[in-house]
Amino acid sequence: MTICTRNLGPPLRLLLALVFALQVGCAHGEGPRAVSQHDFAFASVTYQYSVFTPTAFRDSAQLPVLLLLHGAGGKGEDMLNLWRDFAEQKGILLVAPTFPLDAKFETQVPRLFPQFMNKVRVDYHFDPRRVYVFGYSAGGYITFDAATLCSDYFAAAGVFADVISPDYDWIVTKAKRKTPIAIYIGDSDPAFTFAQTRRTRDLLESRGFPVHYVEIPHQNHNYGAASATVNPDVWNFMSRYTLP
Repeated sequence: MTICTRNLGPPLRLLLALVFALQVGCAHGEGPRAVSQHDFAFASVTYQYSVFTPTAFRDSAQLPVLLLLHGAGGKGEDMLNLWRDFAEQKGILLVAPTFPLDAKFETQVPRLFPQFMNKVRVDYHFDPRRVYVFGYSAGGYITFDAATLCSDYFAAAGVFADVISPDYDWIVTKAKRKTPIAIYIGDSDPAFTFAQTRRTRDLLESRGFPVHYVEIPHQNHNYGAASATVNPDVWNFMSRYTLP
């Protein structure tokens, strides 16, 4: 239906204009408790990402921000949906990209992540001293990269169900700062054993990294099943740290 405003008085025309503006804003996911969609180009590739803005978000307020990294075959919104309610309670800005998580992509992490988050900051003005990263499974592997190879950008990190493989032990030697890292693993995880995750914990601690290590009973590789417990615990750990 088309509404003709030519013969309407100024007050009614103004009212219709305001209603239209609100509809457009909602369609693009703007405002508090909203999810908005964006894209980011790097090395001739365009990536999609979602941003959740809690009610506490204001243009002048600098909130902490959490970069969420999904598992293999997943997408950013998978992680966003598991964090939204908690982020609303705590006033956390969530950024959830969809990345390929392959070997080629991993080599780009040290340059891509800072550029990506700097682009987000232009629009959302988050606190640059409170930038955190949390990853699940293959996203956890990339999180270890971010925590070591971008250690001067991320204040702290969290990983659910992944390890540093021996052939990548070298990444801990490249860290300019000992990024605090939380690690979570289930006792029934078919992908990783306690021996592997404990090895990762010991590797990090031997290099001076603060580590919060949690073994979860009756838990497999399914992060969604544990998120209600893991999310507040990992945030309690990470949020204690800020960048200098």
